[in-house]
Amino acid sequence: MILTRPLALVATLAGGLLILVACDKDSGQTQRAAGKIKSAAGSVTGDEALKREGKKDEVVGGVKTAASDLKGAVKDAKD
Repeated sequence: MILTRPLALVATLAGGLLILVACDKDSGQTQRAAGKIKSAAGSVTGDEALKREGKKDEVVGGVKTAASDLKGAVKDAKD
């Protein structure tokens, strides 16, 4: 009975992750959002490895998004 709630939360978070991946075209934002979901799932279940992986994905997604923004700014500056 105690394990039922965390498993239901993880299933809900996984469903949300699938929706985000299917709808979002910017891979940096998608990876960042997926990282937040993984980190939350790791916190809920007590899985430190999943939590760390989620934090890593958040950082990598943020870097990808920043690089994309920089690329767009350089392109706009050329025009």
